[in-house]
Amino acid sequence: MENEDVLVKLSKVQNLSCVMYVEEKSYQVQKMSIVKSTIPVRKPTTRGGVYFTDTMAYKIKAITQDLTISAEIPKLMLGPNTDFKPILINTKLAVGGTEQHVTLTVHLTNAVNTKDHVELNLIVDKVDLK
Repeated sequence: MENEDVLVKLSKVQNLSCVMYVEEKSYQVQKMSIVKSTIPVRKPTTRGGVYFTDTMAYKIKAITQDLTISAEIPKLMLGPNTDFKPILINTKLAVGGTEQHVTLTVHLTNAVNTKDHVELNLIVDKVDLK
């Protein structure tokens, strides 16, 4: 199954159960949406020397109520850092009647903190299906 096919299937699943991993720490995702959209680059490029992006990319909006992730945001986001860390999102997807483990490698593009949750805007770099 192609990466894009996996992302399309994941985008259609309601109430997807996911866990985000930042280095050794895990964060439960309460809500997640996946969409394919344009990104603000004129031509395919390597972003921050870390991941390659075309002019279209899959974006994820993930919401977690674990506010401790706020302390990790400065080392996850490209900006003042030239070396930013990937986030892994693990979930499961039914493919051909069997349950497959899916690991998405994503990078943080933006985060919004509120008093009861953190909304992370992510861009998908890699998809692993096992």
